Amino acid sequence: MSDDDRLTRLEQRVGVLEQLIRQLMAGRTLEPPASPAPPPAPDPVPEPAYAPDPAYAPPPWFDAPAESPPRVTPVRDTEQWLGQRGLLAIGVLFVILAAGYLLKYSFDQGWVSPLVRCISGALAGVAIGAIGWRLYGNALRTYGAALIGCGAALIYLAVWAASYLYLFLPPPEGIAGLALVSLALAAVAFVVDVQALGATAVFGAFLAPVLLGRNASNADLLLVYLSFMAFTLGWVAARKHWRLASALIAFSYFGLAFTGGAGWRAEPWRVLLFGVLGGSFGLYVGLREGWWETRFLSFGGGWGLIVAASERVGAPWAVVLAGLGLALPVWRHALRAPAFWPIRRAEGDQPTPWSVGETLYFFVTPILLGWAVHLLDPELFLRQPGLVPWIIAAPYLAAGYSRVHPEFALVGTTAAGFAALAQWSGLEAVWALLALSLLWAALDHPLARSDGRWYGLLALAAGLSHLVFGDATARSDFAAAFVDGWALTLWAAIGCVVAMARGLWKARDADAGTRGMVPAFWTVAGVLLLFGVTGELGRFFALRNLEGSTAALWTGLTISVWWILFASGLVLLGFRRDLKRVRQAGLLVAAMAAVKILVHDLSSLDALYRVGSVFITGLVSLLLAYLYNRRARDA
Repeated sequence: MSDDDRLTRLEQRVGVLEQLIRQLMAGRTLEPPASPAPPPAPDPVPEPAYAPDPAYAPPPWFDAPAESPPRVTPVRDTEQWLGQRGLLAIGVLFVILAAGYLLKYSFDQGWVSPLVRCISGALAGVAIGAIGWRLYGNALRTYGAALIGCGAALIYLAVWAASYLYLFLPPPEGIAGLALVSLALAAVAFVVDVQALGATAVFGAFLAPVLLGRNASNADLLLVYLSFMAFTLGWVAARKHWRLASALIAFSYFGLAFTGGAGWRAEPWRVLLFGVLGGSFGLYVGLREGWWETRFLSFGGGWGLIVAASERVGAPWAVVLAGLGLALPVWRHALRAPAFWPIRRAEGDQPTPWSVGETLYFFVTPILLGWAVHLLDPELFLRQPGLVPWIIAAPYLAAGYSRVHPEFALVGTTAAGFAALAQWSGLEAVWALLALSLLWAALDHPLARSDGRWYGLLALAAGLSHLVFGDATARSDFAAAFVDGWALTLWAAIGCVVAMARGLWKARDADAGTRGMVPAFWTVAGVLLLFGVTGELGRFFALRNLEGSTAALWTGLTISVWWILFASGLVLLGFRRDLKRVRQAGLLVAAMAAVKILVHDLSSLDALYRVGSVFITGLVSLLLAYLYNRRARDA
């Protein structure tokens, strides 16, 4: 089919659409359009597949048909890709290599003066770039953009030769010339919206000080150059949403600062400012766009430069301000993001998306801020080790509880727990953790929240672990049973668990997982009470002025009686409240008591103690059996 035939068919289709649009805007019923004239017979040459423009969006008043035909995309085989992209890349590369070899060969043969060679190379680059610009405007985007990049490379090569080979330009002027060529290419890339050209401009701009830099001691000037290039090119990349260019900028910005030694040799205030400005801007762009490369490089590079400058800056408050500057984009993104871990839910029942990198940066930031705060007065914080975590906890708690921001509240409550553990030791830390657990769980009720119970659960678990596995081993052998500090702390911990089970833990009927926590709390409280009293009974008789055998006999008898009475209490409570699981727990404890009596008491106790143990066990067992039989009769 010829071009004239295609234009005729296109005009007929446009006429039909115009007729439909006029009828819709006039409010009339759509009339079937006149059938277009049949097109001429197609040529035997096959017609390529038609693909609509993906950027086209119909106007809001246009009613699309119920079922639109599937979009057909043109098929690009390997041969076509190699012909369009592969040969183009090879051609551009070889043209640049030919220009370089021509410069070297003309230099060796002495054909023309060095100045003429550099000017000729620059003019050739301008000519090739102009041809590429013209072809780009004629719908050859890829081909034209490649020629533009080729021309810029030739100009870049000519400026480098004028400075490095022929010494027409001193190194500072040569670097400035290379930077201008790169900035001009970045401007062209911004206009034509081609990321490959933008990435090439970034590569050329940051390669200039590496190619022509001869004064390695001028670290301050290197920071100024990197800052100007990074923020100029970074603005272009951020406006155009260029991921590759942004990653190259962040890599070059921080990589040259470290490898060039500027982070350790430049003036520390400039290093600090350099790190916080580049890191905060890169974090903002990387978090906004979801680019893990940019935010990783910005976070690591920014904090690395702050650490490098902190040893020489002599003003700890400046390090704290720099740390806050890097924390601001992380906090801003956290306040706007839907979630930072899977338990946070969006509207409905679908879990919100989350990112491992974003979560990592958010939870590492308070740790780094704590290090920066510690630099303000190390001696004070050494005397008051819990002060730094409390300083970090305060703003996070304010942000987390002023509005429902669980990620901030989690950091704040965790920091408060670390503050308690750092400030106090032993039982004092346990009391502080128990108080915090009650506080976080209680705040859920007046604030209509549901996350504080989890913070309270963490604090309670930390307190119980500290009490049972840490403080119990440090308890004095001569401490009084039932009433010493450890025992009183144990009774307080049991009271906290009971308070959680009695309603302080906010259990929602719609959430089976949270409702299942209530029986778990009762179970933990029962286990602590059973074995806590058991241990205190052994301590009580061990501290009496009794013979060793007598103390052991009394200990075995009283423990057996305690277990039987505990089992009886559970069974009676289960009957009174009609709680089957409580009754089953009582039977389990009764079975444990029976096994203890059969295995231990009958073989180790004297006759009188043995009689008392077996008699009490049998009497209580008969009482429990009577209760079960009466219940069966009533049923």
